[in-house]
Amino acid sequence: MARDRSRLTTSLKEDQMAKVPDTEENMSRCICGTCPTYPGEGGFFCAKGKSGLSVTRKGCVCGDCANFQEFGLEDGYYCADGAAGEGPQ
Repeated sequence: MARDRSRLTTSLKEDQMAKVPDTEENMSRCICGTCPTYPGEGGFFCAKGKSGLSVTRKGCVCGDCANFQEFGLEDGYYCADGAAGEGPQ
């Protein structure tokens, strides 16, 4: 029975993970280009997903972004790990 509860809890947490809508307004607030980890092109990774380029983690500014704060995000390194709500891939 405990296993079933833990699966349910995990499923609920995954379903409730914050996502950032891919809108012009949200994209205009993106600060990915100022990040020391920025891979050189692309951006708005919290909504669009991870970069197709190689990413070397050198620090993360996701927590300073208005989108991060507005949508209650908890992680960072979306350029490396994928969009908010997707989890590491």
